[in-house]
Amino acid sequence: MSEAIIVRAGNVTKGYVDANLDLKVDKVEGKGLSTNDFDNTAKEAVENLGTASKCDTGTNEGNVPLINSDGKLDTSILPQLAITDTFTAESEEQMLMLHAQKGDICIRVDENKTYILQNEPANEAPNWIELAIPTNSVQSVNGKVGVVTLNYEDVGAVKANTEITGATKCKITYDSKGLVTYGEDLTAADIPDISGTYETKLNKSDSFTESSSTTYASTKALVDGLNTKAEIKRYTATVGTSWTKGSNNEYTQELSISGILETDAPTIDLVLSDNVETSKSQIEAWSSVSRITTGNGKIKIYCYDSSPTIQIPIQVLCIR
Repeated sequence: MSEAIIVRAGNVTKGYVDANLDLKVDKVEGKGLSTNDFDNTAKEAVENLGTASKCDTGTNEGNVPLINSDGKLDTSILPQLAITDTFTAESEEQMLMLHAQKGDICIRVDENKTYILQNEPANEAPNWIELAIPTNSVQSVNGKVGVVTLNYEDVGAVKANTEITGATKCKITYDSKGLVTYGEDLTAADIPDISGTYETKLNKSDSFTESSSTTYASTKALVDGLNTKAEIKRYTATVGTSWTKGSNNEYTQELSISGILETDAPTIDLVLSDNVETSKSQIEAWSSVSRITTGNGKIKIYCYDSSPTIQIPIQVLCIR
């Protein structure tokens, strides 16, 4: 037997029921209600986590890493950065007591050497490696090491601005470095006797002496000869395209140049055109010239392999 529900007027109305039914959510298949309320604020917070909300924590692939007790990421995720510090130590004992990391430098003032920590820990001597220094560096200067300042005594020189007393002309002594080491007055023995006149045996008598008048005349002639200026003569000509072939297959051509002498040993060069292409052709043609000889009023050009096929302007410089 079951109990019936008696509905009396005034207790529950249809409007009351419909209004309250609208406040309820429909049941979702496979889900039930719990005491934990889940509102939009909580939902938004979870969504803002992105993919991290779906990942486990740890150091494996796809995990979210956590900060360890030291406040750092695990070194398997992010290796430690090596920042080189420089230390000084007065002994090996002090060096091994340093709180150094791999890559740090220690300057040993007792040895004047520098070490780098190759591996940790720093309290083991084999982990410190000496840095090599260039073998060709200056180790000492004149027997001195460190910060070296040399003075005149170190190199055996005279002190700067030291007055060397004596006559107007004095005798100076130098060392192998060219530095003045000593000074003294000139004596009569240091001054040559110029009362007699000396000339070479080849030019004058076997006695090597002559009177002043004779010596003056010969000296004047020599000086006058030195004062004579060299004369430079410049001639121009044009090498043509007409060549004579000899029995040995050489090609020759004579050019008349008024004023040139057989005894001249001139310098001859080509005069290039302002046109680049023409200049290139002239240079190539000039390379065929093998020899040039001089005669009175002429020169003769020899080509042993082939003869130029274009005209070549030339200049002839004679120094007499």
